[in-house]
Amino acid sequence: MTSDQAATSGSNFRAHYRVLIVGAGLVGLLLAIDLKRAGYQIAVVDKDTELKEIGAGIILPPNACRALQQAGVLAKVQSCAVAPKKWISHSYQNGTILGQLELDPYVRERYDMPFLVIHRSDLRRILFEEATARGVIVQFDTMVEMHRADFKNGLVYGNLSDSGCGNSVHGDESAKRTTFAADLVVAADGQQSETRAFLSGRPNSPAPTGKMVNRILMDIGRMRELGLEDLIDPPSIHVWLGPGSLAVGYLLKNVFNFVLTCSSENEQSVFLGPRPVDEEELLAVFKDWDPRIRSLVENGHGYLKWLLLENGHNEIGSWVHAAEGDKLILALTGDAAHAIGPYIGSGAALGFESAMVLGQLLEQARSKSEIPKRLKVYESLRRPRTELVGGVTRKMGAEWMMYDSPQQAKRDETFLRENPPLQGYPNALQDPFFQTWLYSFDGRKEADDAWRIYCREHEA
Repeated sequence: MTSDQAATSGSNFRAHYRVLIVGAGLVGLLLAIDLKRAGYQIAVVDKDTELKEIGAGIILPPNACRALQQAGVLAKVQSCAVAPKKWISHSYQNGTILGQLELDPYVRERYDMPFLVIHRSDLRRILFEEATARGVIVQFDTMVEMHRADFKNGLVYGNLSDSGCGNSVHGDESAKRTTFAADLVVAADGQQSETRAFLSGRPNSPAPTGKMVNRILMDIGRMRELGLEDLIDPPSIHVWLGPGSLAVGYLLKNVFNFVLTCSSENEQSVFLGPRPVDEEELLAVFKDWDPRIRSLVENGHGYLKWLLLENGHNEIGSWVHAAEGDKLILALTGDAAHAIGPYIGSGAALGFESAMVLGQLLEQARSKSEIPKRLKVYESLRRPRTELVGGVTRKMGAEWMMYDSPQQAKRDETFLRENPPLQGYPNALQDPFFQTWLYSFDGRKEADDAWRIYCREHEA
């Protein structure tokens, strides 16, 4: 076999196949680990100047943990995580418990995977260390310019800032511009992905959803001083359902993570990234809520707020671009492909699922010519599922933030009356059918099954 043949087919083709992952976030790093293990040449670039994570807690249900296990990092994640005992839904006025979802050990025993919460910075650090230990090169401070890409010759151009970065990939680290030779670019650069904008043919146009997320942290010792032990012992996820707003709190390793979702109508402009919180304004919104919430707002620290945004009219026809005759292929994953709201804690899990599916499909590829077909299968498998979960998330957000009304009273009555919950329960995570469908997902098995169906359907 010639070197050219080895580069395009057989078990050795992956060693010559160059994958550039745009975005060194959670999904990008997980995908890099999977593809490096499969034998591909992997490079990751990120526009941030260094590894950092401003957010706080993240929920890892069993489908997310399954992806982490298959990447070989679940044990490390568990050492930094907390396994909450329950998901408890409260009435906003006095904290009355409306419903409870058993998590640990129920979920672990049912799905053979834990349900965890962890600080985002710990999770990203674990994934970064695993990726670099496997030989993945991660280059920070680099903005990829897809509109300048040379698709015929497989070249992608990027911009380096004056500060430079520690690693250089197929480029000159002393220059402001760098060139990447790539066969496949996978964009995992989030909801405001420039690659997504390139594929859609329209610039990103972040549009407000009308909601804003406020994050507050509180030290465990301070929680005990204030008599809030019931929120941390035993550790559980607490959710208060209220008019136009939602409060979620849970214990991380050494801090209580508290998130308040409310109207953003007082914001004068659209902004990206975190901003300081006006505590008095926040207290005014939640003044009639459970007194424990006021105590958390008054005594916390680390106050930050984000606008919940969507991409406006920037819809996209396909997550994959693979034109005949081009050497360069593009694909989207994670929030760049399927961003959803935060309400049922499934955004990261869906991203990890997509990384697992994409990794498995590419790991089983036998030739370079199979890659576009496998990417087509990837999108056909992931798009319906992510759209369905996104729809359920929007529905739960609306249902959990009902204003006081007969409909809200009926919701609370259903919470209290149905035990065990039935299909259509006000918390979709307690719906026995939806929960099983969501948490039992195995990306490797689904990918293999989908590829077999594709091959059968496309046999001569």
